[in-house]
Amino acid sequence: MRRARTRLRTLATVTLALACSAAATARADGDAAGTRVASFLAIGPGPAVDARGGATFAIGADLQSAASNPAALAGLGAGRFAFSHATLQGGDSHDWAAFGGRLGGSSLRWGVSGVLRDEGSIDARDQFNQPLGGMDARSWALAFQFARPIAPGLVAGGAARWVGERIGDSGGDGVAFDAGLQFHSGVFSAGIAAQNFGGGMNWGGEHWRMPASFGGGIALEHPASGLRLVLDLAAPSDYFRSARAGAEWRWRDRLALRAGYRREIGAAADDRLNGPAFGLGAGVGAVWLDYGLVVPPVGDAVHRIGLDLRRLADGVAPAGSAAPAKTN
Repeated sequence: MRRARTRLRTLATVTLALACSAAATARADGDAAGTRVASFLAIGPGPAVDARGGATFAIGADLQSAASNPAALAGLGAGRFAFSHATLQGGDSHDWAAFGGRLGGSSLRWGVSGVLRDEGSIDARDQFNQPLGGMDARSWALAFQFARPIAPGLVAGGAARWVGERIGDSGGDGVAFDAGLQFHSGVFSAGIAAQNFGGGMNWGGEHWRMPASFGGGIALEHPASGLRLVLDLAAPSDYFRSARAGAEWRWRDRLALRAGYRREIGAAADDRLNGPAFGLGAGVGAVWLDYGLVVPPVGDAVHRIGLDLRRLADGVAPAGSAAPAKTN
């Protein structure tokens, strides 16, 4: 009985936090667009997440989901490696890799991830609109993550991230932080996360803020059928707030079919971030492959592929499994 009351209090706390997060999204708009650096940090790195319309705050026991909510690391068992690649609109390449697992025999999980965006050579101009010639443009980030259970069904996570950007000979370096919570109880789960807050970047003798984002989500999962539904609300500091919904069906942890939709609230209907997404995953043993397709209203579709390798040990399920975060 005492355990049940504890779970109810925990659920009430998480629900209240989600309500506060949703209220924050109602205050966000697009007026701050362009006022922050490192905008590439807002690009999700995982094809499985992309295929659900970007909805992932409340689910995940994998490195892809941990990129959006570090609390998802708590579901990792043995060591795991993940990689993804995408060619974005405009021909920019976006590569991401991560590794993580359990720290010894403790309940603490850790992760290290890196992302590189290569924009190739751009036609640079000075403040008088005079051409400066072609300049290579690249951005990168390296993150150190951790997560651990803090109460029955409740896990917390955090991350620190070093960020760098270069255009020709000029550039900047800075830091940003993530924090998140996930709560799991039966078929229901909830999550909240803050991404890329604090810190900042020094560029050209000035201090610029990072593209912070705050959000929350809920999910329902029915293990017997392999179906789960996810709904997120997110409020970036430098763009419109967004609603993201996704569905996923898994068959024996060997095949996954996904679909989702993202809507930038208050933005034009042809905003490049609006639109449906689709994807699939397949795996055998410790190897899992993911594919995600995002179809914007205008411009080319974005394709992302991913590879997930996991060492099978200690009874851990195969890669691609969506087992809820453990609390031991």
